[in-house]
Amino acid sequence: MTPVVRLDGVSHRFGGPESAAAVADLDLDVPRGKFTTLLGPSGCGKTTTLRMIAGFLRPTAGRILLEGEDATATPPEKRNLGTVHQSYALFPHMSLTDNVAFGLRSRRLPADEVRRRAGEALELVGLSHAAARKPGELSGGQQQRVALARAVAIRPSVLLLDEPLSNLDARLRVQMRRELLRVQRETGLTAILVTHDQDEALELSDSMVILNGGRLEQEGDPREIFPAPANRFVAEFLGYDNFPDLPGTGPVTIRPEHVRLLPPDRGEGDDAVGLDATVTGVTYQGSHCLVEVATGEGPGATLRSVHPDDDLRPGDRVRVALPRHRLVHLAPSEAQAGSGEER
Repeated sequence: MTPVVRLDGVSHRFGGPESAAAVADLDLDVPRGKFTTLLGPSGCGKTTTLRMIAGFLRPTAGRILLEGEDATATPPEKRNLGTVHQSYALFPHMSLTDNVAFGLRSRRLPADEVRRRAGEALELVGLSHAAARKPGELSGGQQQRVALARAVAIRPSVLLLDEPLSNLDARLRVQMRRELLRVQRETGLTAILVTHDQDEALELSDSMVILNGGRLEQEGDPREIFPAPANRFVAEFLGYDNFPDLPGTGPVTIRPEHVRLLPPDRGEGDDAVGLDATVTGVTYQGSHCLVEVATGEGPGATLRSVHPDDDLRPGDRVRVALPRHRLVHLAPSEAQAGSGEER
């Protein structure tokens, strides 16, 4: 099946040919009807990529194909894409219906179809009862739902979401994640979300694309990426903060919840690598404690473990057990291999 969006060797530089690439030689297929997230830290190239897909930026190199057709030079208004931004960008003097209908009227659709589609879109996001209100009468979460309804109403081939939840508080972000996923599932829209929030990406994604320094580090189903990050950058970004220096294994990582702490005289068994360690810190986190231990000196000598009890103190001696089947073997990051440095 032809992907809805295909990036073929796409690059973008904001300066001259000697400037660093914001996006470098990116190949990406966005499958139809799926939720794809572009994930990474600030400056990794995810928003630049979204803006190139939308047509607001032209690639320095490569091609962008929409529905199998070369759209690299197609202006934004002719791409049939819906966009939801961080700022809601609603017209404060218009009713919710008129805000949602704005894109439909610009397409010169018949008035009765404009009314019908605007009403359907507001109903989809649960705001049909507030159709006559103005945006200033709504909460931030409700305004974001209006922005989503406006983008969905035009029936875009792709829904582009540029960190739309970043201005909401934590509770509303969780609620809106569920709302976004519900709307995408009910409509069958192809959606591309830009985010720096790994929890957001893990919850929403059918496909997760992790970028670093303008380069693609890893992509795939989050259920496959999370337990098996390809390299240290991906591991650190997904919360792996243990990188033990184990002779003969090469670079490895392990999540804190998989590190077992045992009494110093207890064996770890054949299924685990054992290390003697000293507790250096204990942080109470409600349902558990995060325990930091030192196995020696050097960057790989500090390990963190999720421990169920508050029974350890700095200075205690323990035996660390690292289950062999939980050790993830890592490769160099793409950005590091491509540029000689992390960016």
